[in-house]
Amino acid sequence: MRGDLHGLAALSVFLSMFLWGFADAIAPLATQWPMVPEGAYVYMLLAVPVGLVSGNLAMGHLADRVGRKPVMVAALAIYAAGAALVALAGSWAPLALGIALLEFSVAGGDEPAMLSYLAESSPARSRGSLIMLASNGANVGAAAAAAISMLAGGGFEGQRLALAATLALALPLALAVRAGLPESAAWLRARESGAGASLRRALGGAAKAYFLVTIALTTILTYGLVSWALAPYFYPGMVPQIILEFNAGAVAGGLLGYAIVDRQDRRSASLQYYAGGFLSGLAIVAQLALLPSALWAFVPLLMINGAFTQLTWGLRLVMEPELFPTGLRATSIAIIRTSGWIAYVASLFLTGGFTVVSFMAYDLALWALGVSGAAVWAAAGYETRGRAIEELDFRASPRRSPRPWRASRPGPSASGASR
Repeated sequence: MRGDLHGLAALSVFLSMFLWGFADAIAPLATQWPMVPEGAYVYMLLAVPVGLVSGNLAMGHLADRVGRKPVMVAALAIYAAGAALVALAGSWAPLALGIALLEFSVAGGDEPAMLSYLAESSPARSRGSLIMLASNGANVGAAAAAAISMLAGGGFEGQRLALAATLALALPLALAVRAGLPESAAWLRARESGAGASLRRALGGAAKAYFLVTIALTTILTYGLVSWALAPYFYPGMVPQIILEFNAGAVAGGLLGYAIVDRQDRRSASLQYYAGGFLSGLAIVAQLALLPSALWAFVPLLMINGAFTQLTWGLRLVMEPELFPTGLRATSIAIIRTSGWIAYVASLFLTGGFTVVSFMAYDLALWALGVSGAAVWAAAGYETRGRAIEELDFRASPRRSPRPWRASRPGPSASGASR
């Protein structure tokens, strides 16, 4: 793929992730709208994972069967329908349905396809930084939604109008950028070769499966619980502020990840990022237990934790497509992500009666689980940084065949994806 198309692909994914983050933030923000009774808060929050999991299961496999681009374009059309429902809903039920459709489209149906596309279309030497940068769009979108809500003041109609206007501007731009992209060349080659693959074997052995499941589960829960559930549960008067502060930290983490991800061994980076998330989470638990009213300490700790949340989330989005073969890449990503979102749904009910200290202690336990998964992969996994997509396909494929690429090595000298 030409250099200008690399940038176009990254921009397309960034815009889609922006729309996703924007949609994610609408659910907790909408809990403060008068049409949403307190008893419906949990259903508003559930609209996010329910819509996302449904989109994963319905469209992830399609991206491997019919191509990346058709699914990516269809997802934006579904997003438009969800945005219209959010803008016009007069009660909480259609509002929740609209949010679920937003999630079904760009979060659930779109992400496996677009992550596969960007991984397959990026140069090997910069694949990680491009995915890390594009994934940061979700944090920018969530922070933008929270900032717009704060600027629009307490009137929910003003908030909803401002949110709808932003969606109306961003959605056509995302569609126009996406329409200019060619189909993934790697997917076309996989389809033409007719190479079959077993999904069970593509998911890998015990170490790979444990790593992938734990990083999916922990990144989804550590972000989702703190960004979306913490404020409605414990700080209902500060929902936009907490979403903005946490995601501002996440944006900073994403920019740091963009700068360093392709300079680090993926296995050691994962362990370092999880260790940072665990230590910052431990500091938050200690602060809430000892100085519960000290917002001057809580806010910077929350932002630091947000930075590590994005570092681990972004690295997961880099490594998932690198660890699966092209013919099953989107399907496998969808299945792994679904496990995390099912756990998130269960956690929403489980933590509903927690205190804020026990809530953040639960979040800390998730960080510890992530550390264990990263440690397993650091000890037993293989390196993917700087490897051409053909080499990654060979390593992840259940069927061994002669190597069709020239050996590449991690680092700045690694070849592009077409090598």
